[in-house]
Amino acid sequence: MKKIYSIICAICVVCGFTACSDDNTSDLVVGGSCLVEELVLDGQYKATIDVEKKLIKVKVPVDFNTKYDMEVTSLKLPQGATANIQEGSHVNLQADQILRVVNGSIEMSYRLAVRNDEAIIEKFFLEGVPGAINQSDKTITVSVMANSGIDLTNATFEVACTNEDAVCNPQSGTKANFTEPVQIVVTDNTASNTYTVSVEMVEKPVYIFVGEAATVEELNDEEKAAAKWLTKNVKGGAYLSWDDVVNETVSLDDVKFVFYHRHAASYGNYTTFESGEAKAVTALSKMKALWQRGVGFVLGRSAVNYAIALGAEPADAYPNNVWGSAPKEEGSDLMGEDPWHFYAYDINHPLWKGLKTYPGAPANAVYTLDNGYTICNTTSQFGFWDDYQTGKDAVEAKTGGRALGGDNSVSSWELKSYAGDFGKGGVICFGSGLFDWNSPTDYVSNYHDNMGIILLNAIDYLVGE
Repeated sequence: MKKIYSIICAICVVCGFTACSDDNTSDLVVGGSCLVEELVLDGQYKATIDVEKKLIKVKVPVDFNTKYDMEVTSLKLPQGATANIQEGSHVNLQADQILRVVNGSIEMSYRLAVRNDEAIIEKFFLEGVPGAINQSDKTITVSVMANSGIDLTNATFEVACTNEDAVCNPQSGTKANFTEPVQIVVTDNTASNTYTVSVEMVEKPVYIFVGEAATVEELNDEEKAAAKWLTKNVKGGAYLSWDDVVNETVSLDDVKFVFYHRHAASYGNYTTFESGEAKAVTALSKMKALWQRGVGFVLGRSAVNYAIALGAEPADAYPNNVWGSAPKEEGSDLMGEDPWHFYAYDINHPLWKGLKTYPGAPANAVYTLDNGYTICNTTSQFGFWDDYQTGKDAVEAKTGGRALGGDNSVSSWELKSYAGDFGKGGVICFGSGLFDWNSPTDYVSNYHDNMGIILLNAIDYLVGE
């Protein structure tokens, strides 16, 4: 009997020591000597405590602006527990702080966060089509292709807000009649905003992203992110499949710009590209007609070979430095504090105008990735060997184009228009994996904003308006 009693006591001791262990908080569902029971700031802002997430969150009014000096007016802990922040302390909570609770030899750390009430829509989708959000006047514009098949009288919309506590009315995921503007009211305690959603029917797109899939949502994640950026940020932008182009389901009469970004196996020569991208080749006569009438093209990754198909580049001038074989694989290299970058051969070229620059980096360094960003990094570029041993000059002589950027390589270059000029109606090729649109890991976008800036610069440069 004594032996059984000893075993029971030993189990109780072990449970007591593991209940508050940082490594075992997922098992902490009931009680424990490190659990914060209550926290109140400034005598009125009571925290919600999420033990599973180890998060203590305090909500304050939308116009509250003194988070830099908040008093802990109540902090209730279990008997025997102490914390690095005490009742009566004044804490700067403009940034999250760590509240560490210790009880004997065990401890638990919480993230203490103060958040203003916020009612801001961050993303809007109408039957999967992204909307362009104007935060200044709280309007959302959704460009819908005339051939989309969406029933605007009863269409489903989805909303994502910057604050998880915000709610919207009508609710996200429900249906509404979008043949007329629809108002969506977003509230979070003291914060409230009303957004007006309008649908713009695109009969004749001006800027198009072309791809294999029937719809944007069916593209792989990398291509989908690129296509959605265009349709969301460029008025008159639309997604078209190669079948749409071939079957003329949408008029191409007003098209001024084509974006073809292909995240697929890299092609070592034009012949393998031609056989691997059969749908794009089938639409070639339509695309050639566009280029010949002065439409500008941006080609990304494996799509750079399409410049040969158009006739903008000689047949033997395909990239000689290629890698990447998994078209849907997004995981590759994780960026650190100084993300990968490349160098512009002429930083004054219109393509590089207005970019965010990295502190201390050379003036011609171009950054498109951020700390925490995971790049998939399939690449089709020119290395300086074989026919290109003399460097960028040899690349330019071989392609008939102009080198734009690289790093002991030419990873981005431009080709002339059908009329024989650089600029309007020309072709820009981004063969580098650094021209990347989607990260499977979370990151805070800063230098990745340069992606959008570069593409807008390319549109201005190639469209010439």
